[in-house]
Amino acid sequence: MKNLILSFVFAMFALWGNTQTTTSPTNAPAFFAQCMVNLNNQNDLTTLENQLRSIPYVSVVRVDVPTHRLFLVTKDISSFTAAEFTSWMGSYSSSYSCLQIGLQGVDPINPYPFTNCSEN
Repeated sequence: MKNLILSFVFAMFALWGNTQTTTSPTNAPAFFAQCMVNLNNQNDLTTLENQLRSIPYVSVVRVDVPTHRLFLVTKDISSFTAAEFTSWMGSYSSSYSCLQIGLQGVDPINPYPFTNCSEN
């Protein structure tokens, strides 16, 4: 009887611990955006990268200084448009071209150098 009660208590604690650590994943997809940034000043590129990193919906930001490429991945949003990207660029909103937005893991990412891209 003692073993049965101990087994029951152990099972209850194991079940309770499992429900406490299980988190529900978000259903929001991740998007990517990449573009060319038309800034020649390295300080401006660094400022832009830091500005984008401070946005709570941005998971990853990479600015390649030599090639002026920008790449970012979003999190916790259900859609992502060029207008939203432009607003995230802030004072640098007129300094990018060749924007590509896609669903991370689904849409192909255009390789560098970007060709036949639509200018902004």
